[in-house]
Amino acid sequence: MSGGTSIFLIDDHHVLRQAVAQMLEAEPDVTVVGQSGDAHSGIQAMEALPRFPDIIVMDLKMPGQSGTSAIAQIMQAHPEAKIIVFTMYDNPGYVWSTMNAGARGYLLKSASGSDLLRAVRAVAGGGGYLQAEITMPLLKRLIQDARTADDRRNLSVREMHILEALADGLSNKMIAKSLSITEETVKSHLKKVYEKLGATDRAHAVAIALRQQLIG
Repeated sequence: MSGGTSIFLIDDHHVLRQAVAQMLEAEPDVTVVGQSGDAHSGIQAMEALPRFPDIIVMDLKMPGQSGTSAIAQIMQAHPEAKIIVFTMYDNPGYVWSTMNAGARGYLLKSASGSDLLRAVRAVAGGGGYLQAEITMPLLKRLIQDARTADDRRNLSVREMHILEALADGLSNKMIAKSLSITEETVKSHLKKVYEKLGATDRAHAVAIALRQQLIG
């Protein structure tokens, strides 16, 4: 279709996928160029098309390869690809990870047909689309992440020393001796370190600190 938007659908719910295809095909500026029930075969089918689809509308949870993994694979091969996640999962973690992987839009299956069309046209025009119902949970997640990052940056010098000692495998008694403080003081500092890092124990604290490059 000349000048229109070509769309490929990937979803293992056959009836829903067919219904979405029919709704989209009813629009004069949209053409569904293919469908698949799983990410692996969907990617193969898209690569076989004369022209890669303008937009891919895909679910997250499907047999075999996950949607998030598929997004990363598609974006690596086609950095210009425009992907809209269409799923039942409103977990802000999924929104965050799929957007980081390269998705341009995120829409719940409870959305109306007009919402999906708005998403398609927004993404086709070079923009993005985030359904209103998931915007607030995502913002809360971002705020929490920012607060946690601030807490990590706010570790005191003494807490950093104790964190480094943990990474070296020292016991509370050995840390106390090396820093000339009591074991109770070490335990008190450890409690604060765990709270600031969001850690549950010594190993978790070290793992987070290494991942955040707080210690080497």
